[in-house]
Amino acid sequence: MLPYQIGDLVHIPQAVKLLWYEKDSQTHDRQLPIPLAVEETQAPQLGIVTELAPSAGYVNVYSQGKTWTVKNDNIYVVKGST
Repeated sequence: MLPYQIGDLVHIPQAVKLLWYEKDSQTHDRQLPIPLAVEETQAPQLGIVTELAPSAGYVNVYSQGKTWTVKNDNIYVVKGST
């Protein structure tokens, strides 16, 4: 079971890879399609969980004006937000 749910405020640490896919190009299979953009966080930032895909090991997080896909173990719930 994941430590967060849709709508949770999460902390994204520095040096985490954020993957961006065109809407509806993602599947919940074990393999993700090729991302259209990849960014690495230069500083810690906050995000909101928008979708869970635990079988694939990734979660979608809205941050900095886009919905990014991030590895499950790279984000942390902000205490007091659940």
